[in-house]
Amino acid sequence: MKKIFILVIIITSNLFAQEGRLIPNPIRNIPRWVRTEFAARHLDNNYTVNYQLYPYYLRADFNGDNRRDVAIQIVETNSGKTGYAIFHAKKTQALTIPISIIGAGTSLTGIGDDFKWVNFWNVIKRKQAFDDKSLPLFDGDAISIGKRDSTNGYIFWDGKKYAWRRNQEQLQ
Repeated sequence: MKKIFILVIIITSNLFAQEGRLIPNPIRNIPRWVRTEFAARHLDNNYTVNYQLYPYYLRADFNGDNRRDVAIQIVETNSGKTGYAIFHAKKTQALTIPISIIGAGTSLTGIGDDFKWVNFWNVIKRKQAFDDKSLPLFDGDAISIGKRDSTNGYIFWDGKKYAWRRNQEQLQ
């Protein structure tokens, strides 16, 4: 009787298994070269990847070198401060990939070192920015961040470092 009972349990558990209904792992949405570099540079010792914002990463030419860079949201593990890591695409002759940490305990002039308040982000293309006269001239594409119905602005490469510019509409 025990053998039949065990056989029935095995058969029914296989019948009702939820194939393909596992919760998807968002880390797979981040490009492999970014995940590899994150681990190789031991950023995982101080930061964790955060999936609070959608899309999980932004891809654009942030520093104006005509190579597609990737920005991901991170959290500093010790302080819990949120920010971004921008992985610049590697030049052919370079040995390493430049990475810029914005927020997550690293201050950005005019906005601080914690972006926990941000609830949306997206890319503002350089071409789009040049059409809007209220925006600064970007060397590359910019990251638009903000909180709905509140503060928003742009993180952009000024030629030497990343800078912050508050949206003009809020200044009036």
